[in-house]
Amino acid sequence: MKRLLIAIAAAVPVLFAGVVAAAQGGEVATPTVTPPSKITICHKTGSDSNPWRRITVSSRAMTKPNSKSGSVLRGHLRHAGDAIVVGTAACPSPTLTPAPTTTPPTKITICHKTGSTTNPYRRITVSSRAVTNPNSPAGKVLRGHMGHTGDILMPGAAACPSGTQNNQGVKLTATLAPVPVQGASGSGAATVTIQIGMSRLCSTLTVTGVANVTAAEINRVSTGAHVVSLTAPTTGTASGCTTVAKALLQEIVRNPDAFNVNVETSTYPNGQVQGTLSK
Repeated sequence: MKRLLIAIAAAVPVLFAGVVAAAQGGEVATPTVTPPSKITICHKTGSDSNPWRRITVSSRAMTKPNSKSGSVLRGHLRHAGDAIVVGTAACPSPTLTPAPTTTPPTKITICHKTGSTTNPYRRITVSSRAVTNPNSPAGKVLRGHMGHTGDILMPGAAACPSGTQNNQGVKLTATLAPVPVQGASGSGAATVTIQIGMSRLCSTLTVTGVANVTAAEINRVSTGAHVVSLTAPTTGTASGCTTVAKALLQEIVRNPDAFNVNVETSTYPNGQVQGTLSK
C-alpha cells in the first residue's frame, strides 16, 4: 500500500502539468523528429543556367545567432529571393521565390512540410522582425520551423510548392493575331503547359482564317530567335509535347512576355499570326 501511495503521489504533478497545458491551449510535446544537423541556404544568383548558390551551415546557426554561421543565416533570411531549406535537400524551383531586391522584405514565408502528396506544404507568414527578435512570438515560430527537416523559409511573400501544380505544370496562354505585314489576316489561340521538373513543354494551338500552315514555334520577342518548335496546326488545331532544357523553361515561366507563339504559312514564312505569352 505504501508503494502504491508513493506512485500515485509521483504521478499527480505530471498529470496536473498536462491539465494546465491543455487549459492554456498548449500541448504536451512528444518529440518524434530528430532536428537536422545542417541548414541549406539557397542564394538566388539571377543566372538562368545556375539560379542558386548553395551554402550549407550547421544547425547551430539557429541557436547561436551571433556565431559566424548565425550571422550568415540571418543575412540570407533578410534577402528577398533566397530560400532556406531545413536539412540538406535540393533548392526549390527559382520561380517560387521573389526577384532579389536591395530592400529587406517585411514578411517571411514558412512552408511547413505536411507529408501529403496533393498538398505538401502548409503556408505560414510571419513578420521579418522574427529574424532580429528571436524571442518574440513570431521569432519562436520561425525558430521552431528551422528545426523541422523539410521545411522551407523564404524571405518575402511567396507561394509554397504545390503537389497539384507540380503535376499539372505552369499554364501560359497567348491570343494570336495577324503579324503586322501587308495583307496578313487570321486569328487563333495558344495554350502552353510547362513542366520544369520533367523538362517538358506541351502546347495546343487553334487557328482560323489561316491556310497552308508550315510551322509553329516559340520565339524571343527581343530578337525573333526561334527557341522551341511546336506542333503546327496544319488542320486548324494541333497539340503536342516536346523536351526542352530546364534553364529555358525556367526563363519562359519567369518572363513569359519575353516570348511569343508564332504560326508560319507558305504565304507568310516569317509568321502570319502571333501572340505574346502570359500567365
